[in-house]
Amino acid sequence: MEYLAGIILAVVGVGLNQRFSPASRRMFVMIILLYIVMLMGLRYRVGMDTLGYMSSYKNTVPLDNFFTTKIFREHHEPGYLLVCSLCRLFTKEFWPVQLIMSAITNSCIFIFLYRNCRNVFMGIFLFLILQWLYFSTEIMRESAAIGIFLVNYRNMREKRWIRYYLFSLLSISFHYSAILIWFLPFVKYLRPNIFFYIFCVGILAVTPLVEKFNEMLSLGVVSEKISTYVKDVDNVNMNWRISEMIKTGIPAMLTLILYHFSRLRTPFRHLILLQIIFCCGAFAIPVIFQRFTNYTTLFVTAALANYLVNYHVKVPLRLTVIGLICLTQSIYYYSLFPTWYPYVSIFEPVTIHEREALFRRIWK
Repeated sequence: MEYLAGIILAVVGVGLNQRFSPASRRMFVMIILLYIVMLMGLRYRVGMDTLGYMSSYKNTVPLDNFFTTKIFREHHEPGYLLVCSLCRLFTKEFWPVQLIMSAITNSCIFIFLYRNCRNVFMGIFLFLILQWLYFSTEIMRESAAIGIFLVNYRNMREKRWIRYYLFSLLSISFHYSAILIWFLPFVKYLRPNIFFYIFCVGILAVTPLVEKFNEMLSLGVVSEKISTYVKDVDNVNMNWRISEMIKTGIPAMLTLILYHFSRLRTPFRHLILLQIIFCCGAFAIPVIFQRFTNYTTLFVTAALANYLVNYHVKVPLRLTVIGLICLTQSIYYYSLFPTWYPYVSIFEPVTIHEREALFRRIWK
């Protein structure tokens, strides 16, 4: 019920959006934001990655030694380590870190949705279904980097390049994968033409060759890191790849198809196309490309939200699309059900043995 409350509030907002004044709309958005930030910030041992973060928290570098330590050689990025060091000044409990990271991620995402969705509550509703739990409990560092990038997206759209690239350093300070955003301005040339489809098919076709190709690389540390990722592919069977394509690829492809046949336009088309490319790449190197999709998935969410509130779209079609989107996430939620349910708060800290056993099995 804890998770459903935020979704119910978003649905109420969708229905009342036209009746809200700008001030009351912002207030209701803030109420939803505050609820989900507090819910995620005050959770207790919910999420597989969260359990890993909690285990490493005890090794946090003291703030006094933060700038004298070789922080760039630490396992985690300096932005996240600084948050941990600040929290360790006051408490050894991990929940303040969760609260700060949840506030950064969700606040930034809400700002992006508020700026780019015709009905912000539809965007929030889709976000809560498609990305919220994963972003808040699993990829805490990367989701903060993504949230900051989404706020920074306005600089990219308005071609304020100095601001964009300077602000991107803040994203990178939370997760090094955010280096990807340096190259996103160049994807504006992507088009859904024959070359795009050939490229996607080509990525899928070379999947069996990727590991051999990686063995030919001689890039030092980078090669070693890529090799680690590619070895993980052996542990990722075809069922996982198909389910990942259903979860992240189908919403993007469905959004593209809907806009095409409805003869509508979205400013995010090139980023949706990039999402599809990343989904195809996930067949070849799942760990790498599956993480890349995290940076483009919110653009699919915003575009889909805008489509669903377009007055040209009939209500039966809207409901059908929402149903299909929910179905694309069903396998994912079923497989990770023990990870997030039941919800446990720091006020009643109960250890869920099934969750702990799953963590030990995954992180052994």
